[in-house]
Amino acid sequence: MTDRMFNRRLSEILAILFVFALVAAPTRAQDAAQAHRGRGRVVLLMVWDGLRPDFVTQRDTPNLFRLAREGVRFDRHHSIFPTLTMVNATALATGAPPGVNGLEGNNFYLAPSPEAPKGQVVNAEGAKAILNLNGADAFKGRLIGLDTIAQEVAREGGYVAVIGKQGPTSVFDNRVATIVDGKDIVGEPHKDYLFASEDLVSASQKIDAEIPVDSKTAVADEQRDLYFARLVVENALPAAKAAADAGRPALVVFWQHNPDLTQHIAGLGTLPAMEALSLCDNNLMRVRAAIDALGIADKTDLIVVSDHGFATIKFRIVLSEMLVAAGVKKSHDSTDVVVVPNGGADLVYLSPTEFATPESKRAVLQKIVNFAEAQEWCGPIFSRDPATAPDEPTRRGRRSRAPKPYLGWIDGTFSQRVVGLYNAARSPDLVISFREEPDADNKNLTGPTNPAFLIGQIGQVSTTNKSAGLLHPVKGVVYADTGTSQTFTTGMGMHGAAGEREIHNFCAASGPDFRRGFVDLNPTANTDVAPTITQILGTLPNIGPGGVAPAGRAMAEALTVGRQSAGGSHTQTMTADLMLQGVEAVTTLRVTWIGDEPYLDSSTVVHKPLGSSP
Repeated sequence: MTDRMFNRRLSEILAILFVFALVAAPTRAQDAAQAHRGRGRVVLLMVWDGLRPDFVTQRDTPNLFRLAREGVRFDRHHSIFPTLTMVNATALATGAPPGVNGLEGNNFYLAPSPEAPKGQVVNAEGAKAILNLNGADAFKGRLIGLDTIAQEVAREGGYVAVIGKQGPTSVFDNRVATIVDGKDIVGEPHKDYLFASEDLVSASQKIDAEIPVDSKTAVADEQRDLYFARLVVENALPAAKAAADAGRPALVVFWQHNPDLTQHIAGLGTLPAMEALSLCDNNLMRVRAAIDALGIADKTDLIVVSDHGFATIKFRIVLSEMLVAAGVKKSHDSTDVVVVPNGGADLVYLSPTEFATPESKRAVLQKIVNFAEAQEWCGPIFSRDPATAPDEPTRRGRRSRAPKPYLGWIDGTFSQRVVGLYNAARSPDLVISFREEPDADNKNLTGPTNPAFLIGQIGQVSTTNKSAGLLHPVKGVVYADTGTSQTFTTGMGMHGAAGEREIHNFCAASGPDFRRGFVDLNPTANTDVAPTITQILGTLPNIGPGGVAPAGRAMAEALTVGRQSAGGSHTQTMTADLMLQGVEAVTTLRVTWIGDEPYLDSSTVVHKPLGSSP
């Protein structure tokens, strides 16, 4: 694809994603929804948090292995970057990338604004954090840039159950704390529902609300995942059946803590991690048995997806301390440069008062990029658009050739728009992905007797390795920043980066609306799940304030009704280069396209001595 063609294609995408004056959803989508109304379908979206597709085997996950071969297996499924739980929960719930829905990390910074007058770093992995931000004193029900599929179903008078891990569940039903007389904070109906996470339980009918305490077994939150599976089987599915029998749509979201939490703590390829897979697989068996026992298999579609993949921590990085040592940031707690750690990626925000002009912002951002890209731990960096027009002459005039349209404002970076990150109100100034080595394994990393390292203000130091004993090596290692927290070490599991082991996650589906024995080789992503559910249930397409539509596509090639070809795909390689002292840092992104939909496949960084041959 030529730069000119890419530029035109990118402009078309951005017009869809970011211009707040779009027309209503396509008539074809409305017609498809209308044709499905009144047939009483149930969709159960089951999320295995942190499941890698190569971990689904006949030996370790026999029930999921069988489901994937009975129905549809999406062999080229993608997580949304940053490959974090809250980012992908919001993508699954809305069908929109972070640039549209506005949620860009598990942890993010809200600058002072009318909704958040003091400014704050938000840890979004808790229902109360999201619901408080979305309350009457803050975003008033509009924290996320558009409605979720759960809110669509509620609006249509259907049944909604959102059950499981705190944080991601609250994204699907982010107004549940404000239900008054059957309506939420923006006046939408909310009458037949169940919400249950460890920090909030709310329901239109009485349920057993004794959420188990955090289990101290080798499998993290084992008892909670078992309890939430029981809620799905004993409460949610019978209520969904009643709605479907009455011709109403029903949506059940079941988000497990595992295998994510156990993989984080014990590490990949350990006994606890294998036991966590077995726990999730047995919960799937219970759910499918309940569907059969209720006699609703002919009207229930079951989609199993993960939010992201996983890798093993090689070194732990503390970027804020390193920037202080480099003289770029005043102190660890200063707000001139705010670094928000997110594991495999960091969000960097500049103070608008400390850096009041585009020139001052650019100068310090270039220092940060130059420093980071000189390090072995750095992956691709994405910069937001400047306050001035992105085609400013000072940026473009330095290049003898026409600029690559995917390059960022800061030399050596990519534009946040390329991966759907740019949001004028909330985007950080930089998103720094740490480097993943997809083909290196963890045999010398995971295990309490292996060395562990931290790189911070005083350079590289040894730390205690807190991971469990390794059963078998697993490929994929990553550098990660978890801040000053001592929870994570070398050998434990992490995600968030733009590496292929974290980007490529699992998805499969089975039920009356999905083809049988079909392997979908088209690129698909978490943003495609919500449009697919909308098409199955026949709810109206999701349109946000100002007419903003989600970016995902319905995976119609995998459906039995309304099936259509996904069209051809092609892959593009994008490069950004940065000249450092004696070295050229070359960062590469591989992106596959279906029509106007981009799917980020992988990233690499290579340091080449200046003057070396290509």
